[in-house]
Amino acid sequence: MHKFTNISTVSHTLCLITSNEKILMLLRYNPPNEGLWNGVGGRIEKNETPLQACLREAHEETGLILPKARFGGLLTWYSPNTHGTLALYAAQASSEIICECDEGELQWKQRDWVFTSSEVVNNIHVVGPLVINGAPASIYNFEYDSFGNILNYERQEWISSLNQQDYE
Repeated sequence: MHKFTNISTVSHTLCLITSNEKILMLLRYNPPNEGLWNGVGGRIEKNETPLQACLREAHEETGLILPKARFGGLLTWYSPNTHGTLALYAAQASSEIICECDEGELQWKQRDWVFTSSEVVNNIHVVGPLVINGAPASIYNFEYDSFGNILNYERQEWISSLNQQDYE
């Protein structure tokens, strides 16, 4: 497996928004992961913390106002074409009423389906259950082939040199 010696700058967030046994998923209209279901999230803007970006993106994409989100860790990816790092969050929605999203189709999906369906971004099957069930913040490293298939992945304990409070 490609060994990640450095965690690249965290550029994006991904939030798994739950309501009872359902997770709000976005069927993406555009790359990356076009045509697949994913959590909501997006780019971290200048002078914005990852948590602020998570809450802002959730509101922009869904209309939901989340008072808080729990930090679940960092997800790093490496493929022949790209690499990067995003911050993972989980949040509980107070309502299932959502707005239209110009980035894709939003739907509440059953957890079991989200964590097993081939229509869902494949790393969600690995990190999703851990993040929404409150596992300690970890670093999830994924290596992909040029077709987006997972070649290898590993879950690392949090690295003490990273300040977890930067994400909370």
